[in-house]
Amino acid sequence: MSLPTAEFLAACGRHYRDVGAALAVLDIESDCYPVVCLRAAQAEELTALAGRAGLTARSLGN
Repeated sequence: MSLPTAEFLAACGRHYRDVGAALAVLDIESDCYPVVCLRAAQAEELTALAGRAGLTARSLGN
């Protein structure tokens, strides 16, 4: 693939959304950004839980 990483992950997130899933990235205040796959219905819950922990999470491909 010749896409930059951010564009590739956004495209994956759009595809996941089409099948009822979500792709999200967690900002854990480190040099890495874990990417997780979960049911689309849980994406808002993940964002809220990350916020309660003082971190951020956002869905990709929206």
